[in-house]
Amino acid sequence: MNRRTFLAWVGVGSLASSFPVALAACSNPENTANIATRPDGFTVAGTIQELDEKGSIFNSQLPALIIRNPKNIQEVFAVNPTCPHLDCIVKWEASKKEFGCPCHASQFTPDGQVIKGPADRELKPYLAKVEGNIILVKLS
Repeated sequence: MNRRTFLAWVGVGSLASSFPVALAACSNPENTANIATRPDGFTVAGTIQELDEKGSIFNSQLPALIIRNPKNIQEVFAVNPTCPHLDCIVKWEASKKEFGCPCHASQFTPDGQVIKGPADRELKPYLAKVEGNIILVKLS
């Protein structure tokens, strides 16, 4: 192999090996195309076992934050965890039975209603249900 052929192969190899990095940098991490949605519009968001272990499930691919209904533990609530004030991600505060925003202390009920601002809109609620051990969420 002569020098010119060798350098051509090295150049092609360098370009080919950098392609996955460029592709990853340009892709959207919030892409929901790889999440399987059932024909009825529901998507698997987690399991009851996972919810019981963690107290809440944050599925960033949906995005949804799932909790048990504090008044009826057989039910689950799911909300979009993005605070409508400045787009911070709220956290479930089980001891207070409310969602709290770590950025500016907005508070929300378990079903997403505003308790205290500065947020002036609710967390977007999603339809959620349990089938067996699986938690399903419908985004629309």
